[in-house]
Amino acid sequence: MKRRLLDTLDLIRFNRPVGTLLLFLPSGWSILLARPGETAWGWLALFFLGAFLTRSAGCVVNDLLDREIDRKVARTRGRPLADGRLSVRWAIGVFIFLTALASSLLPFFSREAILVAVVGYGTAMVYPLMKRFFPLPQLFMGIPFGATAPLMAWVQLTGGIGRGGILVALAGLFWATAYDLIYAVADLPDDRKAGVRSGAVTFGDRLWAIFLAFSLLTAILLWEAGQSLPRSGWLLWTILLFLVVVFLQARKMRQGLSFDEPMVLFRSHVILGTLLMAGFWMSTPVLM
Repeated sequence: MKRRLLDTLDLIRFNRPVGTLLLFLPSGWSILLARPGETAWGWLALFFLGAFLTRSAGCVVNDLLDREIDRKVARTRGRPLADGRLSVRWAIGVFIFLTALASSLLPFFSREAILVAVVGYGTAMVYPLMKRFFPLPQLFMGIPFGATAPLMAWVQLTGGIGRGGILVALAGLFWATAYDLIYAVADLPDDRKAGVRSGAVTFGDRLWAIFLAFSLLTAILLWEAGQSLPRSGWLLWTILLFLVVVFLQARKMRQGLSFDEPMVLFRSHVILGTLLMAGFWMSTPVLM
């Protein structure tokens, strides 16, 4: 039983919290923008818990649908479903359990916010199938991973879909697309062999430019969204630092990445997203 528990934790990537943090951070941007000057610790905690549960459920679905492909990819062939440590029936049970836990958070939200959550959750479940035919599945992944949580937070805290919520949701969408393009580089040789579609396969040597374009769109949208904040200069500085780093990353991508560099650059986006969240925080009277 202990072995199965450890394998289940491996299935939901419990020891790799980067995905949870990347999913959570755009909701933090939205919360701080929607409620400037307020310490919304309760909402931040609720969205973090939601990010953990939905990301975990998404990992299970991804591994269920991709278990045959995972066996052909060096980085993923050791996953619990790909190597047979866990059964499909057990994984389905884990998914149902996680979905039930995530659903238990819904009573805290309005009907409109729940609708956004349901649509986002649905796209997360469909995402693994996009890698079969869509040339840029990272863009589709950005819907549940980058856009849903900030839009849900905005709707909950303001009562509707406003301009600020749309801007932050689009910024989250494009940011998620950008960092997942880096992630795709790690699997590029195996994806080509397995016939899997990804931005890295589609754009090849031009991937650095596509990554940079999505990163620039993220910065522009966040700056536009933050104009309403009382001390938006702080946000501007963090956006400029974000741009410096992504320019350097794009340059490195153009020159060529070594075996382990894609994952290092991918994980660095947790720091970049936290930096942007700090910019939103410092742009409000909360700390003053």
